[in-house]
Amino acid sequence: MSFVGEVIKMEKYTKIAAVVVLCVLAASAGFFASSLSELKGPAEYSDVDTWGGKGLPAPAVAPIPMPAGRETPESQYTNANTERKIIQRASLSIEVEDFQASSDALIKIVERSGGFVSDSYSYVTDTGHKRGDITLRVPTDEFLPVIVEIEQIGTVKSKHISGEDVTEEYIDLTARLNNSKRQEKRLLEILDIAEDVEDVLDVERELERVRNDIERLTGRITYLENRAELATISVALYEPEPITHSWGIRDAFRDAFEAFVSVIRGLIILVGYALPLLILVGLGWLFKSKLMPKLRREKQS
Repeated sequence: MSFVGEVIKMEKYTKIAAVVVLCVLAASAGFFASSLSELKGPAEYSDVDTWGGKGLPAPAVAPIPMPAGRETPESQYTNANTERKIIQRASLSIEVEDFQASSDALIKIVERSGGFVSDSYSYVTDTGHKRGDITLRVPTDEFLPVIVEIEQIGTVKSKHISGEDVTEEYIDLTARLNNSKRQEKRLLEILDIAEDVEDVLDVERELERVRNDIERLTGRITYLENRAELATISVALYEPEPITHSWGIRDAFRDAFEAFVSVIRGLIILVGYALPLLILVGLGWLFKSKLMPKLRREKQS
């Protein structure tokens, strides 16, 4: 009996050991499968986006192109001094003996430097002396020499010179313009393969927006290039006013006449306000002195 019990007990232990071995094998298989998936890498996804979820590839936003050997726009700004874009301006106020002769001399200076007169305005004061403002555009390399020549035509009363460095803005605008042109090219390619009318309209709307950006960026770049290539000089020329001494008699007569006119004006305004009241008072007096006695006589008779 004891031998049979020992046999049954051994079979029980054998089953338990078999179950434990199966659990260990199952866990090992799961761990091995997960290790293989990690070694293989993450699941692959399509990197081709679609235009509005309609099966058309979306226009790729091209990265900002960087010049060879340069990492950032800032490095280009610091390393290429010859490509810097600086807007130079100057303003001078000059007292001259003869306005017309000085103005002619100023124009000759500008013409010799390869520049031109962009704006000119002159007038005559109450004392018969001429004044005027002249705006000049000259090449940047002639900016300071031209100022030195202009100072020789008269007595400089004031002078102001300034410079605005727009290199960083110019580089940024150029990069954005190139990026917009790449988007435009990609949209045109998408437009060629689009078949659905709705898809065509969507692409055309996006294309119009990109082209508006291109036009705006091009205009700003052209403006900066023009301002950086040609400096602006504003010159104010004026003839000196005569220094006179007056006893003030003329001013006294003028003040007296102005006071007389003011009094007359006040009287006219007063009559305008009082006239309606005078009319009402006159009508009341007429009714009381003329009509009332007549009515009383008629009533008594």
